[in-house]
Amino acid sequence: MESMNILFNHLKQNSSFNLEEINTICSLFRIEKLSKEEALFQKGNRYTKIVFVIEGVLRTFIHNKNGEEIIKNFITEKEFFSEIESFENNMPCAFNVSSITNCIIATLSRSNSKKLSEKIPVWEHAMKSEAIKAMNNMIRKQEFLNKGEAAEKYQYFVRNFPKLAQQIPLKHIASYLHITQSSLSRIRKQAW
Repeated sequence: MESMNILFNHLKQNSSFNLEEINTICSLFRIEKLSKEEALFQKGNRYTKIVFVIEGVLRTFIHNKNGEEIIKNFITEKEFFSEIESFENNMPCAFNVSSITNCIIATLSRSNSKKLSEKIPVWEHAMKSEAIKAMNNMIRKQEFLNKGEAAEKYQYFVRNFPKLAQQIPLKHIASYLHITQSSLSRIRKQAW
């Protein structure tokens, strides 16, 4: 199964698990597919899985008081994520997650995560380290949003996330950059 090989190789290259542990971990993940613009979960629902993105791009978002979508983060290939409060404490999700492109994800249920913790004692520590890493990456990705004008933000985004800039529709980039889609279209025309 090629999709699971991506998770296997990611763990092999980016963790201290031995091959037997990696095989055990991979055996408890399940492959799921999402169509373009399909919801993975919605704010207020519960989602008790850890996700590893094998292929595609997801977005996390909320709605403002006018019902407009505000994108908070993009989750790309070879990244783990979870709605931590929902996963660990069965709390309602604080945000929404949907696919931007067709996606293949590997998911691990809370019950299978507990099994891993029993079989591989360092599993829980490794996932907490991944959560911290994901949070730091999100903060780094968003630092530029508080600086400069709209054109500067867009140029920074294109320069630092070129693959995302090519994969993501303008409406999602505009939402992420906190500008209107018409402003982004003007900026793009002026830049080229």
